Amino acid sequence: MNDDQFVLEPAAFLDLWKDKLFIGQEFLTWLWIYSEIHGNFLSTKAGEVELWFESRLHLESGEGGDRKSVTCQMHASGRLEASYDWAEALTALKRAKKLTRARLKVSTEDKEWSFSLAAGTLTPQGVKFPKTFAASEEEEDTDSGRFLERVALLKELTAIVEALFKQFLEIRLSPDWELTELPRLNKWLTER
Repeated sequence: MNDDQFVLEPAAFLDLWKDKLFIGQEFLTWLWIYSEIHGNFLSTKAGEVELWFESRLHLESGEGGDRKSVTCQMHASGRLEASYDWAEALTALKRAKKLTRARLKVSTEDKEWSFSLAAGTLTPQGVKFPKTFAASEEEEDTDSGRFLERVALLKELTAIVEALFKQFLEIRLSPDWELTELPRLNKWLTER
């Protein structure tokens, strides 16, 4: 077999991508509930992270002309009340909608990122990077130094997102998904 036999035509690739889009939606939905269940502190293979869904969630159900969507925004009341500010999003989840886009904040011991994550690509977008230089260091820093630092910070953020996605896939593809994880997620949702 040669490599040409494994190349998908553009239309076939788009069909395959569309057929697998649900996994990104399930991941974002699971990540939101999972982070709420665990008090926003998650252990990953990339290390301990604190994860918050902040300011905006977009949820959808259906396809084509039957597509229903809702965008929910959190009030500026603070993190402690976050799960209670998402009443509209919780109602949408109970009506079988899944997250398609969310604004997240991820913190490690010494860094914090804010970014959007779309179910279709799972690529961080609109990233607000951690502040890493002191004011006096910034004046002396070169453009290439800042660029390289941002590349390293983006790589670190991508590794965190990938570790969370791998954790989800391990759970999603195991027998524990039906036996343990889905009942736990449903219990959380019905208690809200």
